[in-house]
Order: sequence, then C-alpha cells, then structure tokens
Amino acid sequence: MKKLISGLLVLSALAIQAPTVHAQGMSEEGNNASETAPIQQRIDLNSATIEQLVTLPGVGQSKAKAIVKYREEVGPFLEVAQLTQVKGIGEKMLSKIEGYVLVK
Repeated sequence: MKKLISGLLVLSALAIQAPTVHAQGMSEEGNNASETAPIQQRIDLNSATIEQLVTLPGVGQSKAKAIVKYREEVGPFLEVAQLTQVKGIGEKMLSKIEGYVLVK
C-alpha cells in the first residue's frame, strides 16, 4: 500500500509539473515567433534615424536608408502597412517588423 501511495504521489507531482514545463516551452517559442516591443518602445517610422531603423529585425543599412528616402520624397507614413511601398520591403518583411514600429 505504501508503494501505491508513493507512486501516486510521484505521478501527481509529475502531472502538476508537466503543464508548467509545457507552458514554459510554449512561452519561449512564442517569444521567438511573435516577439513585439511594447508600444512606448516602438520606433516611430516618421522620426526614426537610420541607426534606429537598423535595429529592426531584417533591416540593414540599405533598407533603413530606403525608408528614410521614401519618407523624405513621399512624406510621412500614414500607417505601418505603407512600408511595403518602400523598395525592398514586402509583406514578409513587414510581418517581421510591424510589431516594432508605429506611426505617430
């Protein structure tokens, strides 16, 4: 009987821990897949410098310069989705960076 109770205690302890371990794993995966910056830390597309823009995922010097050039030639961004009008930025790139930028 003691073995049965000990076994049940071990199983219940594992059952209690299993969802926690699973949730932690999901949390880590979720952060990589859809990591976003809080709104107050997002970069404003209409005032960002090249140095700030290159901190965005997948944005190097050339894309950062293209964003600034577009802003200077066309005017301020009205919405984040307008980034797809910048040379070298498509829907896939937009989906990578839209959580890190905003338009004021």
